[in-house]
Amino acid sequence: MSKTLERTEQRISYRVPALEKGLEVLELLSGISRPLSLTDIADRLGRTKQELFRVMACLNEQGYLIRDANQGYRMSTKLFELGAKHASTEALIARATPHMEALTQELKESCHLNIVVRNKMLVIARVDCDADVSLAVRIGASFKLHERNSGHVALSFLPEEQRQKYWEQHELSSSQIGGWESDYNGIRRAGFRTMESTLIVGVQDTATPILGADGRLLAVLCISHILRVGEPDDSQRISSTMLDCAQAISSEFGPTTINKSDIEAHTVN
Repeated sequence: MSKTLERTEQRISYRVPALEKGLEVLELLSGISRPLSLTDIADRLGRTKQELFRVMACLNEQGYLIRDANQGYRMSTKLFELGAKHASTEALIARATPHMEALTQELKESCHLNIVVRNKMLVIARVDCDADVSLAVRIGASFKLHERNSGHVALSFLPEEQRQKYWEQHELSSSQIGGWESDYNGIRRAGFRTMESTLIVGVQDTATPILGADGRLLAVLCISHILRVGEPDDSQRISSTMLDCAQAISSEFGPTTINKSDIEAHTVN
């Protein structure tokens, strides 16, 4: 028996149909924002409801899927949280934390670190400041890239092919995508973006990428700054200090590539 035929027979004998179905379900739902019924999922996968019923029940019981009151299924954050425990992520957190602590101490603002996991941003680390009032983001929180400032910063530093795949998976107008793509050139030149929070009135979000030695995006460093009564606009100092911090974290992985320039010109109000 040839080795090729032997390997083929081994692959066939090692198949686990139930696991394959479960992975198909997870891959399908990871790219869809709204809940899907069992019928919808079966139709999209070309399977029957009977084939998937026990698989869906198991994924739901184990916490990988959430079933709503209308019997629709969507992804939970469990896979993202498991990914955050990966050794490379732990190393990133370990190297970034001392720099984040120094940043928090200097600016008196809490900061957090996000990574891209399966086309979503996942908060993997946070350092709180000792101010009486500050804004903190929950570790484990996740959101679509185009929904938050940090996600747009991530998109601007992802390869074009990866961005295009992301746009194809979401129902967005060409004018929206074109507007964002035009902003990304400025973000790449500045190395950061500051904008009004899309969630909370009176909060400015600043985000800057953490790049590896090869220029690949590793993470996004973020601060959500509360605009306090009687205080001057501090966005320029925050963005400048964050760029220094991002470069320091990037230097843990090799030579830095972000240039701190044109800070005011590329701030989005």
